[in-house]
Amino acid sequence: MAKYDSILFNSGFAVGSTVYDDHYPGDDEQNRIVLNVALEGQKGTAVKMIVDSGAPWCILNPRLLEEGNLVSEVNYSHTTKLNIRGEIRWGHLIRANVILKAMNGENLKVEATFFVPFMESDEVWNYPNFLGLGGFLDRIRYAVDASENAFYFGRF
Repeated sequence: MAKYDSILFNSGFAVGSTVYDDHYPGDDEQNRIVLNVALEGQKGTAVKMIVDSGAPWCILNPRLLEEGNLVSEVNYSHTTKLNIRGEIRWGHLIRANVILKAMNGENLKVEATFFVPFMESDEVWNYPNFLGLGGFLDRIRYAVDASENAFYFGRF
């Protein structure tokens, strides 16, 4: 049990907590907060996503969109662009439900806004998935205990 569980749960700040990974797969040099989340409608295992409080939206590998029934809302007539690690990408915004899986407490389902870039059929996605400030982190309460790799989450 993490040292802040009783304070954060009893105060009503958090409904759940989970342990996060320090590194995104294939990138052992940079420390990150990487959560294993479920995307409602996707089959299979959890999706690893980097928490990025500087990202305007969540960013999703387009292949994940193709693999499941994730979308609760999409506007295909509106395209937008986003700078992803120095590269300008065009895509569209979708709404999909993210489920934060609790190791302590209860799970939390959040409708998130994702930027999904357009890709050529033979193109390979070489970027991580991100949980951004706009459309996700700004819709929940969260706290991080880096000494225990604990990520706490709750409703507003």
